[in-house]
Amino acid sequence: MVTLTRDLKKLPLSLMGWFVYWITPIKKSVAQNNIERVFQHSLSSKEKKRLVIAYYSHLVTSIKEWILYALVCKKRLGKRVKVIGLEHLYNAMNQGNGVLVLTGHFGNWEFAPLFFLDKIEDNKDLYYCIRKSLRFKFLDNIFLRRYEAAGFKLINNKNAISKVGAALRKKGVVCFPFDLRPSWKENNTVLANFLGQNTRTYNSLAYLAVRYNSPVISITFYRVNNREHVIALHPEIERSQSGDKQEAIFENTQNYNKRLEEMILSHPEQWLWSYKRW
Repeated sequence: MVTLTRDLKKLPLSLMGWFVYWITPIKKSVAQNNIERVFQHSLSSKEKKRLVIAYYSHLVTSIKEWILYALVCKKRLGKRVKVIGLEHLYNAMNQGNGVLVLTGHFGNWEFAPLFFLDKIEDNKDLYYCIRKSLRFKFLDNIFLRRYEAAGFKLINNKNAISKVGAALRKKGVVCFPFDLRPSWKENNTVLANFLGQNTRTYNSLAYLAVRYNSPVISITFYRVNNREHVIALHPEIERSQSGDKQEAIFENTQNYNKRLEEMILSHPEQWLWSYKRW
């Protein structure tokens, strides 16, 4: 059973969040269905309702920020973003085998990361990000190009393994979104626990970590009020000590899901609940 330690009464709600809640049919709301699925036995109906509205409020604010990014000077917006935990990144880089960075759709993932490279001191040419092409090309032109303009080298998620391997051999830092749902055609998956559900999960991250002996750390983004954002890096995720390669890949994948859960549950209203993960 998934439990929350955060006081849900303190989650921020907005009028637009309420509006989206009331106009969205419950049976057609992916967000409400996912929240019900995960917290059905641990939250009351009132608490789940508040979490849904807080999520919608967060999503509306994020959309406003996507528009704001096109209208306001980046330097000015950058004052709203701070980075904590950079020592975990530098410790991982010092191992000399490249770094894999577990991440996901946290906070405003299309806003806060765009300021990350402006706030680090080392070689900014070493940073890569795995991204999926969006369904609508005009959105590609907006969001993916923003990442490129921010300094990230993009790796398409299709057939990404070889390109990620090449980046790691160059001692690169590769951001790896780990909350995506694999298609049924893909066989590079394992069945692992995620938010209390048996969930098909990519094993590519664990394979790469074992293959290149690269450390895996994690990064999350969250908003602390309507204006300020935090980019938080976390320590290296514990590696499996199993001598069996397949068992090590499974155990590492489960460890990655556990870290993903911890980051989601620390700010539960700021994960992408409207994504069809299951």
